[in-house]
Amino acid sequence: MNDKIKVLVLDNTFTFGGAINSLCHLINALDKERFEPIIVTGQREELLKEKFTGTTCYNHMPRLPWIDNHNYTKIASLPFFKNSMLRFILNLSRFLYWVFLVDFSEALYFRRIGKRHGVQLVHLNNIMGSQLSGIMAAKLLGVPCVAHLRDFEEVHPITKFYARLVDHHVAISGAIKDNLLLLGVSEEKISVVHDALDLDEFNGAVHCNYLVREFGLESGKLRYGIFGRVVDWKGIREFLHAARIIADQFPEACGFIVGGPSDGDVAFYDEMVVLAYELGLKDKVVFTGYRKDIPALMKLMDVVVHASNRPEPFGMVVIEGMAMGKPVVATRAGGPIDIVADGRTGLLVDVGDEVALAEAVIALLQQIELRQKMGRLGRERVEELFNNKLYAEKMQKIFQRFTP
Repeated sequence: MNDKIKVLVLDNTFTFGGAINSLCHLINALDKERFEPIIVTGQREELLKEKFTGTTCYNHMPRLPWIDNHNYTKIASLPFFKNSMLRFILNLSRFLYWVFLVDFSEALYFRRIGKRHGVQLVHLNNIMGSQLSGIMAAKLLGVPCVAHLRDFEEVHPITKFYARLVDHHVAISGAIKDNLLLLGVSEEKISVVHDALDLDEFNGAVHCNYLVREFGLESGKLRYGIFGRVVDWKGIREFLHAARIIADQFPEACGFIVGGPSDGDVAFYDEMVVLAYELGLKDKVVFTGYRKDIPALMKLMDVVVHASNRPEPFGMVVIEGMAMGKPVVATRAGGPIDIVADGRTGLLVDVGDEVALAEAVIALLQQIELRQKMGRLGRERVEELFNNKLYAEKMQKIFQRFTP
């Protein structure tokens, strides 16, 4: 008799980022003797085979209203839709189109998968506002729905309505919990479960000597880097302006931008390459493009930087840097406030303050003993609070609470 709790995990991402990365850590840490996840996601099949070995996966490319909106954008740009009533009618029509012709159809597809596997719970991975089809699927299956909120939701009557349809919400940081409270979700329906890491992937045994050769780095040259998708809100522009200040004090220091263009948009990436050239950083900042060897690249750094120019939902990069024993400099908003013990495991600076960002990095580059101490304490903090075993235990308790 198979008495495992079967969980239908609906993930509406299709590019690799924090949401799918965190889901990988969760699924791999679950007790497979007690839980059986069935994943539906838009991620590439190669990634599913690599990251979710032994797990039942369905590849389903989601349709998302802010991406599949070319026709709406053209229609809305017509002059007579500047009239507020006509714009309201247009937006209402668009909403009804998505609910009945897209979301409901997708919900039926999810229901068929759920029925096939006899699932007892639906777990939504990613922002709730784009998961109406998943919420509907849970209702059609007659099972509870747990929404794992990984980004801030707009406080809007529609999102508030969606929130009421969910049985329980998982917030990845205190800032996300505050966002849910603004949506009218009662505190007892929210659990804060921080994202976490498989610490075996981030340890001292990681080798990085090949990177010294690859990038032609000089021995003893100080290095600092920002990691993640190269998109505007990740603070790449602010990082480059800070790098200009750092270069004036540490001409031999090398900055790294580790990541590629997101969602196929290369325009911003190219713009940042041009900006680096205009700031005179051509030989002082390296654009690595997309990389899989993140632990090795972090080991290469003396300081790991996080510079998001809006509140970060969580900040996987921050705990990855700490796990590699590196001091971090992060912006004081959202998830990093939960993660970084300011002054002990790293330094927090105000959002958008390029000078403060540069000064914090410079302060750490100047003091090797401080870097080592912060790195050691950071690793200890990750081991205590952000390990995937603890992450899985918390999520399993939530799953058990809503299943027979």
